[in-house]
Amino acid sequence: MAVFLIILLIFGSEYVVKKHMEETGPSTQRRELAGGRVILKNYHNTGAAGNLLKDSPEQVLCIHAAVLGGVMAELLRLSGRKDAGMAKTGLALLAGGGLSNLYDRLTKGYVVDYVSFGAGPARFRKLVFNLGDFCVFAGTLLVTLAFLRRPAGK
Repeated sequence: MAVFLIILLIFGSEYVVKKHMEETGPSTQRRELAGGRVILKNYHNTGAAGNLLKDSPEQVLCIHAAVLGGVMAELLRLSGRKDAGMAKTGLALLAGGGLSNLYDRLTKGYVVDYVSFGAGPARFRKLVFNLGDFCVFAGTLLVTLAFLRRPAGK
């Protein structure tokens, strides 16, 4: 039950933040925080991570929906297992972030991103993220760790 609360919390939080970003900030407006190391701006991403396949939003939508379906299926498969807490938490993070971004794709035709960083390599500074993206990264890490920690044959 807690995993579904995680999904709902991520989706709800993202809905509120993205709605605020869309209502208050045009894509040209920037707000620098932490001495310019964190930048808030409204960005519309029609592609996948890093704007991959930005000219093929229909393909991105199909891939996104298929991967999210697989994540949800695995989460349901593990739902009764008490020994799979790390994997279930990771899958819940993946599902919450993925669902939020899929909702954007379905309702707007793009994903609302709003956080970038003014530090690090130049290529990294060009990327723009949202909370859902950070949840997907964290979820992927947890699922990977859970997979690596599981006993052979399970």
